[in-house]
Amino acid sequence: MRKRKLMWVFISILAVIGMAVGGWAMHQHQEKQKMIQIANSKEAKKVYERKIKKEDSKAFTSTAIIKTYKIDENSLEYNSMGGLMVTIIINGNNKLSIDFNLIDNGDGTYHSAYYGISAKLGDLLGYK
Repeated sequence: MRKRKLMWVFISILAVIGMAVGGWAMHQHQEKQKMIQIANSKEAKKVYERKIKKEDSKAFTSTAIIKTYKIDENSLEYNSMGGLMVTIIINGNNKLSIDFNLIDNGDGTYHSAYYGISAKLGDLLGYK
């Protein structure tokens, strides 16, 4: 009788722990989806493209240094000081990237608190 009661207590504890871990994992997944949605929004893309065109006036043309970009969804994370840290990969090359810290302006638009350009992309753009 005592063994059976102890077994049910043990199973109940495991079930509670399992539900807590499952709830935490579900919350993390929802947060990641929210970050992906923000990073891929039209307003966020305006921020990326404005910076890209500032760095390469011929961007997105056949003669440009910067022809394409892709958001690195694996790099998305919230900044403890505020904002969403986003890395975009240029021309499909992981060594060519620009980092952003997207800040919500409160009206559905975004701006970036900083920009970081990878060393290799900086070299291509003429930064020395």
